[in-house]
Amino acid sequence: MLLLATACTGGGPSLDEAAEVLAADARKLESLHPAVDKKVVDETGDGNDDFASCSNDDTALRVYQVTGNLKEGTQPIPAEQADLYGRPLRDKLKEIGYTIDRNSSWAQPGRSVSILRKQDPGITFIVLVQTSQPNVEIIGKTDCLPAPRRSERGSG
Repeated sequence: MLLLATACTGGGPSLDEAAEVLAADARKLESLHPAVDKKVVDETGDGNDDFASCSNDDTALRVYQVTGNLKEGTQPIPAEQADLYGRPLRDKLKEIGYTIDRNSSWAQPGRSVSILRKQDPGITFIVLVQTSQPNVEIIGKTDCLPAPRRSERGSG
């Protein structure tokens, strides 16, 4: 519904709208995160605009990151863990509208990197599962979208 309302205004999604979708989608992955020592960095809220990572001065992005480690003694052998634990995360992202970038995703023994994208509103997730620590990293970010600088926002 949020995206439909945006489409009717003639413009693309705002940074706030994309960040809201990013946060909701990332929370859906947290329950599937197969790790202990989980750390969540939620920078999707207003005021977490990252202008430095964007090439255009009037655009910014926001991120959501979850990291953690697999439980000690987790089966199967470490080289198989990457695919075993990465698959449910990828499947959930596909279920909620993301597509795998097959040109950027790759796997090797002990490491799986998947890049998934939701074109509208412009969100990319990187799912990394590896034998080195942190074993599981999920990084979501919005595209660089128009955003007023804090000094330009006003106090409305």
